[in-house]
Amino acid sequence: MKNYPLLILDDDAPILLALQETLKQEGYECEGTTRAQEALEKIRKRTFAIVLSDQRMAEMPGTQFLQQVKQAQPMCSRVLITGVLSSDMFLKAINDAEVFRCLAKPWTREQLLNTINDAYQAFEVKQAQQATIQSLLDANRKLLNENLQLQKAP
Repeated sequence: MKNYPLLILDDDAPILLALQETLKQEGYECEGTTRAQEALEKIRKRTFAIVLSDQRMAEMPGTQFLQQVKQAQPMCSRVLITGVLSSDMFLKAINDAEVFRCLAKPWTREQLLNTINDAYQAFEVKQAQQATIQSLLDANRKLLNENLQLQKAP
């Protein structure tokens, strides 16, 4: 079991269920919904390692949803699932939502699992980098304070 869950948004309930079941079999904790607003509420309440979103949905396009995810949780890996491959959609996905990867429909189980595994590893690397940066900042603050104390000493 991984430390952080995945969130899946797809307005097609059978596809959502299939994704959840496939990923749960591999040890991932998954939350899923067919509604973008519900997914955004989940994102405000919990940290996710990966957010998967379908592109074509009635409520909002996946690129728009993932752009909002990026604002709320910039560390999570964002994956866009799409059946329609267009350069405009890819530009929006990359430039606006900074997606980790696009997964084309229909995908194979192997493609899905490789994408999720890579996305989870990318999330873990970001988490480790953030922890290292924080540790360095803390050490620098401590050294600065010690240096100030030494300068004040007679």
